[in-house]
Amino acid sequence: MGTKSIKDDYIKIRVTSKEKKKLKIIAESKNMTMSEILLVATKKEIEIYEEKEKNHKKIYDRAVATEKKIQEIKINLEKRKVNNKKGFLNKFIKNK
Repeated sequence: MGTKSIKDDYIKIRVTSKEKKKLKIIAESKNMTMSEILLVATKKEIEIYEEKEKNHKKIYDRAVATEKKIQEIKINLEKRKVNNKKGFLNKFIKNK
């Protein structure tokens, strides 16, 4: 296992006696304590959570940027539409 750090807090959990026995067997088979087994699982869960949060932020930022680009395109299309109408009217008036 990695370097040991100072633990300054604790978490108490309730499990069934069956779950406790299974955890104890797993810990012994890996030459670890039950606390170490639970800590490894907890750290993995924290990493998964943090990765999901990071990805969620990236997706949100991309969505905001995409929406901004869409709005810019809409504005440009409206400007072109107005300019095309003006050009058509000018041509129509000149031809009469």
